[in-house]
Amino acid sequence: MTLNQVFNSYLVYYELLLRPSTLRSDIATYNKHFKDNLGLKFVSDIKFLEIQKFCNDLIKQGYKIKTVKNILAKLRVIFKFAVKMELINKNPCDLVELPQFDNKRYFDYSIQIQKKIIKAIVENTGYNADIYFFLLHGRRKSEVLNLKWSDINLKTKTYKIPFQINKAKRDMIYSMSDELYNRLYKRYIQAKKDNALNNYIFINPNTNTKFTDLRRSWNSLLKRNNLPKIRLHDIRHLIATYSINYLNLPVEQVSFTLGHTNITTTQRYITTDIKKSKHTIENLIKSVKT
Repeated sequence: MTLNQVFNSYLVYYELLLRPSTLRSDIATYNKHFKDNLGLKFVSDIKFLEIQKFCNDLIKQGYKIKTVKNILAKLRVIFKFAVKMELINKNPCDLVELPQFDNKRYFDYSIQIQKKIIKAIVENTGYNADIYFFLLHGRRKSEVLNLKWSDINLKTKTYKIPFQINKAKRDMIYSMSDELYNRLYKRYIQAKKDNALNNYIFINPNTNTKFTDLRRSWNSLLKRNNLPKIRLHDIRHLIATYSINYLNLPVEQVSFTLGHTNITTTQRYITTDIKKSKHTIENLIKSVKT
């Protein structure tokens, strides 16, 4: 089978296992980078050196190493599927090496600004206030906007992020904060009156379906509170940075809250005070002088 044929089989196999957005991303990346070159070759004939050259060429073209790593990751899962199909024995992508790069996540705003952002979200009373408050629980925008009432259990005060709409590819269950419960309960009562309990939790009144674009109201919230312009997704970076470095919460706890499948993803948010190196050496020298 050619790589293109393997990829088509991959799409059929994972159609119900991956989020629609993930599938669209996989297809777009594949069509752009592999379909008309590596995709035409038999999968068993593609060797790691050819993939290494492909990655090297991307870097020479000006692609960031992190971007090349992400592209390679897309290709790796296709070859992994080829191994599953018993077309090859080993994944050639596993032998490819990329230059080291700084994969640390930075949220470079002061603690005062971080607090101000959190306070603005908590105290917001706009029509999308509950959505932003839900995002403050570590959820991704797509997860919140795709939640349905069937994913909410008000009796146990828990909610489920179904595998179809999260990156972990498995159902994930979380406890609600008391404030989130109160907000959702009010929405539940209204949805019950409207006979809309089989629908999405957050309905756009203009389209009568789920929200898709929140940028206008989000930018309005930032502007009203004199806050720097940040993306909605940066709320997750804020949660991780603030919880780990200011609240000193365990990385494992924060990792679960954000739905990370690998704790190393969360550890990227740990910041180090550069003055600590000086403090370490001064204490070392001081210890032999007394």
